[in-house]
Amino acid sequence: MAVIYSYPLKTLPNGEDRMIVSDMADGKRTKQVKLTDLKTLVNTTYTLTSTVDAINNIADIDLTDSDGAKTTVKLKGGTGITLTQPASNEITIASLNDDANFVFIQGIPSATWNITHSLGKFPSVSVVDTANQLMYGDTEYINENSLTITFSAPFSGKAYLN
Repeated sequence: MAVIYSYPLKTLPNGEDRMIVSDMADGKRTKQVKLTDLKTLVNTTYTLTSTVDAINNIADIDLTDSDGAKTTVKLKGGTGITLTQPASNEITIASLNDDANFVFIQGIPSATWNITHSLGKFPSVSVVDTANQLMYGDTEYINENSLTITFSAPFSGKAYLN
């Protein structure tokens, strides 16, 4: 069997040149093909198009080859994620809650902190006192926009909601 790299390099092949391929559909038998036989593979062009259904928050991205075969990828937005199409060749994926957090400051010492945060979710909560020491309390979620934290003793500090 010949070693492939021992053949001289042809810098400008033409369509009548031949190459050896392994035919996977024919038990891996070796065959010769003309380069022009591969033209459809080499000269295939692709068109990429997209559409956005803003009502259902769905985008279709279509890849169509020069023979008309089309492959579609679907994108679907979810809670806090929206899909828009500002131009025919552009889809924007935006998060409405890129940095959905809230810092509550309790300036007057209290054992009960009532917090309205308007985040639209049940956030994680971390509390520190005025010396930035981590404090622990019982958190009760009232709804997606408010909560109450109860501590064993009154103090001032901050609550970080994420």
